[in-house]
Amino acid sequence: MLIIDAELCEPPSEVVLFRDITLYSNCLLGQKVLLECDKEYRDFYYKWLKNRCAFDYVYDFVKPKSEYGISIRTKKEIANIQIESINYSNLNDIIRRLSILCSQ
Repeated sequence: MLIIDAELCEPPSEVVLFRDITLYSNCLLGQKVLLECDKEYRDFYYKWLKNRCAFDYVYDFVKPKSEYGISIRTKKEIANIQIESINYSNLNDIIRRLSILCSQ
């Protein structure tokens, strides 16, 4: 299971790269992708991603810290992969680290 902080799908992150990570995680690594956000923001993130064709590989929304698995978050103390945004300069590193974490 891959848990991604919902903040990472909005600017300054590149939404197309967010979709690439979810596609790679789901199709090639066999991970269910969960988007982590508070309940009151779920509709916002759903519409944001749907309108940008980036919701295809997101399985569901979950409350923060309610599920366990490999995580990509903005806060280091609770993340396997800690980043401030998803961008072209860190995409390859994120993919490489996900591959390593999923193979363990």
